Amino acid sequence: MCGFHGTTPSQGIIDLIQHHNLGSVILFSRNIESPEQTKELTRSLQEVARLAGHRRPLFIAVDQENGVVRRLGQHATYLPGNMALGALNSSSAARDVAQATAEEMLALGINWNLAPVLDVNNNPLNPVIGVRSYGEDPDLVARLGIAQIEGYQINGVATSVKHFPGHGDTATDSHLGVPVIEKTLDDLEKVELIPFRKAFAGDKNSYPTSVMVAHVSLPHLIHTKGHVASLSSEIVNDLLRKELGYNGVVITDCLEMDAVKDTVGTAQGALVALQAGNDIAMVSHTYDSQRDAVNRLKTAITNEQVDKEALQASLKRVAELKDRFLSWDSVFKDDDLSQIGSDKHLKLSKQLYDRVPTLVRDRKQLLPLRPKESDKILFLAAHVPLTLAIDCDPRPFNPFHDSLVRRHKNVEYIIFDEATSNLTEKIQSADYVIVGTANGNLHPYQVNMVKLAHEHAKKLITVAVINPYDLMTFTEIDTHIVTYEYSPPAHEAAVRLIMGENTSSSRLPVTIPGVGCGKNEERQCGYHVSDYHDSDLKDVFKIWQDNFQDTWPLSFDKFELVLRTSQEPRHFVVRASKVKGEVIGFVSTQMVDSVGQVALLMVAPQYQKQGVGSLLHDHAVAYLRNAGAKSLKLGSTYPRFFCGVPDDDAQGKAAQDVFEHRGWKFQGGPVWDLKGDLTNYETPQFVVERMKNENVWFGPIKAREIDDLFAFQEQYFPYWLSTYKRHVEVGDLQDLIVAREGGENGPIIGSLVLYTTNQSNENRADLIWTDESLFGQQSGGMACVGVATEQRGRGIGLGIVAHGNQVLKSRGVKTSYVDWVELVTFYGRLSYQKWRSYRLGFM
Repeated sequence: MCGFHGTTPSQGIIDLIQHHNLGSVILFSRNIESPEQTKELTRSLQEVARLAGHRRPLFIAVDQENGVVRRLGQHATYLPGNMALGALNSSSAARDVAQATAEEMLALGINWNLAPVLDVNNNPLNPVIGVRSYGEDPDLVARLGIAQIEGYQINGVATSVKHFPGHGDTATDSHLGVPVIEKTLDDLEKVELIPFRKAFAGDKNSYPTSVMVAHVSLPHLIHTKGHVASLSSEIVNDLLRKELGYNGVVITDCLEMDAVKDTVGTAQGALVALQAGNDIAMVSHTYDSQRDAVNRLKTAITNEQVDKEALQASLKRVAELKDRFLSWDSVFKDDDLSQIGSDKHLKLSKQLYDRVPTLVRDRKQLLPLRPKESDKILFLAAHVPLTLAIDCDPRPFNPFHDSLVRRHKNVEYIIFDEATSNLTEKIQSADYVIVGTANGNLHPYQVNMVKLAHEHAKKLITVAVINPYDLMTFTEIDTHIVTYEYSPPAHEAAVRLIMGENTSSSRLPVTIPGVGCGKNEERQCGYHVSDYHDSDLKDVFKIWQDNFQDTWPLSFDKFELVLRTSQEPRHFVVRASKVKGEVIGFVSTQMVDSVGQVALLMVAPQYQKQGVGSLLHDHAVAYLRNAGAKSLKLGSTYPRFFCGVPDDDAQGKAAQDVFEHRGWKFQGGPVWDLKGDLTNYETPQFVVERMKNENVWFGPIKAREIDDLFAFQEQYFPYWLSTYKRHVEVGDLQDLIVAREGGENGPIIGSLVLYTTNQSNENRADLIWTDESLFGQQSGGMACVGVATEQRGRGIGLGIVAHGNQVLKSRGVKTSYVDWVELVTFYGRLSYQKWRSYRLGFM
């Protein structure tokens, strides 16, 4: 894989494609000046390959991690990078970002993203990974990384997870030196390898198509002195291939980085990399180095210094990857560039960025700012020191300043560095001082400026716009915000937060050394999901009461019954603190016939809009997917609180918006629960006469006929089979009503389930709304009403419902309930009216 300079194909890259079979090209920001130019560039490269006789199109790759590493620059939609997504702790947001990025990349003719980063950033001094990581929790990194792998690959873009076996715990930039990680294999297994192992456990679109190996030294694992991981068979072959079982394409990081160039050398590094088991060697920048590497490989192959079987295996892996993602038709397709910056992508961008800024602390309740027109705001922005991996505008704080000026005209803007003169007087004369830092913990001049501002400012806000660790060097600051990146929408969202136009709901995905988790730093601690236990029941029920008791009054016993009788249940909670404490959020899931159901999601009112619901939602979705769910549903079938998201009140409508933003699709119109008054019910005479004429018999199933009932459900209504089986198991045969052709011994042509409060088995949860303000104790209902397909049109549906009504009335039922109904008019002919409505959400 080679790169080049310029916005049109260079003579060097053309030579490599035409005469040296170069099959993969990497683009950088230096190659990209507009969407139209980029599309023409990628088409030109593919045309060179086609005319040169390549059997397959080129892979055209890019590092579009988003956030601080975005090779497409301002020519693609700004979307949050990894640590911003880690702060949101949302796998659905991560997947949405990957999907939008993939759509824009393919429109430009770019088909391989060298992302996502699966490094666990557990070293605050790391100068090259930092916010390129999702955070310090390997499980979080795995969950969000897998979501992005799936988002890219399901939309036709290959991925490369990196930097194997982990680049997070180092204080050296491999662009400039050799990072040394003094860890054993056991040490790596505890942190660094967890995201990679979990990703390799995926299948189909969640399995990463390639892995990039890092230039890091691991002296406890690598035996050849001077070799980094990318050049080591102990890492590539023994650890990655054999121990972890990875069978996709393996690629090196760029061999022109100093960790290789200044040690083994770039050309020799390419040979050693392939000998170590890599499939692709990357030389990103210099044509002379690329030619030297090609010639070195040719000589080695001629001299049989490269294992032929291993070489053929590599060629096969690369060819299979191309065949999966590429074709000549697809690479020359006229993709619509309107995908770039589309309304859909811009909407996603704003929605996510508004949630990203983390208010780490605001001890004196300074926010939101309400400056008077005459008040002066002094904005001090650090000169941003960059690494070679990071893309940045020359003056990255300009959009922050522009956002301030749009809201307050009296703003002075100063970019400071080591040479800036003393600003004490300016700080003292300002009414508000905002200091923007960028990796301030690594640069003393930034720390000194913050301390000066803290000493002299009337009111001070600090904003860390890259790594969140800056606060560790000025822990005395009272109001501190982290944005995780210095992109224009991240700056805009931070200013919106400062001015009270937005609230903070994200949480730091890393720990800041020296900053505690006491009363004044609860935002620093974040929240964590854990398994629900029976001892949590009272806390969880209190959340129900606080949220729903006015409109959905429910007894403790009924609430417990639904949880206890759930099908293949798994429930999760969030507590107010890391130690076992009060439950503040709850999600209930169940699995029914391979459909994962999010049955109930709720957060204590005082903790809403703080990310607790998002955390629970994403944890539940990830669990259900990992548990093998073929599809996902909002609400549950049986037992249930809600069959979908309530549609009758503001709370339900707001919830629908939240779920839509997390990738759920609401299909069709509402469905209804119905309520019927059976006090004076009599079956309409026209129904009696018609059933007599049709010669249809109604009555309960008998024990010897159970298999016939199950066969009927399996043939016509397989999604109800588990419900019927459950009611048989508890012995409620009197509640399983069938319609038969020609008499009580005829074939089954219809069925329904009845329920009577205080008479049906106590372990059934068919009707839980027995509060006197709803259905009361003299209640019952029916569900799972179905007629054989070929028998419809004979009025049998009305007949069996009418019979059910008569049975319920004979049992003393005054108010009857029918759940999950679309045919409201049908039931309206038999005394039923709309009660509550829901929208059905699927993913």
